[in-house]
Amino acid sequence: MAVFGTVQVNLWCDDVAVRRRASPGRVEAAGVRIGFSSARVGRELFGIATTPGENTEVVLWCDDVDGVHQTALDAGGEPLKSPADSPDGRLRFSWLRDPEGHRVKLVQERG
Repeated sequence: MAVFGTVQVNLWCDDVAVRRRASPGRVEAAGVRIGFSSARVGRELFGIATTPGENTEVVLWCDDVDGVHQTALDAGGEPLKSPADSPDGRLRFSWLRDPEGHRVKLVQERG
C-alpha cells in the first residue's frame, strides 16, 4: 500500500509571475501545500485542460477569519461574503476570490 506525505492543491493561474511576487509559488497552510501553476504550461506542455477560477475552492481553517479576510482583500482579493457567524454560532466564515478568480473560504471554529 502506498504511503502519502504532503498534500498539495494546485491553483491554475493565468499570471503565475504575479502570484509568485505575492508568494514563492506555493503557500503552506496547516500542513497542506497550495501551489500556483501556469495554466498555459498545463495546456501547452502537458496537454491538460487548465482553466483558472470557478471550479476550485480552497478552504482555509484559521483562528482569525476577520483578520485573514482583510489581509486577503488588501492583497487584491475580491469579497464574495463578508465574515459572518454560522446560524448555530459554532463557526465564523467568509468567502472571497483571489486575484486569479479562485474561490477561497475562510473558516474559524468559535470557542
